[in-house]
Amino acid sequence: MPTLPDAYLRDILAQAEQDLAAAELRRAQQARIVAGPLDSPETRAAAELLLREIDRTIASIRANRHLIQDILA
Repeated sequence: MPTLPDAYLRDILAQAEQDLAAAELRRAQQARIVAGPLDSPETRAAAELLLREIDRTIASIRANRHLIQDILA
């Protein structure tokens, strides 16, 4: 099985770092929304669902980043 060049993997790792930073920023914004007053229970439920989806996205990005780091090690 051919291996990817290290430079390519480093580019992917850099993109993962950028994606993680953006997702963490979005999570902080969403957490502030959830912590504040919302119009209805339905709105709160939707905001909390989005927060959980962002958390899952962050976990996925971190897992991918870890795999790339392991490949480069």
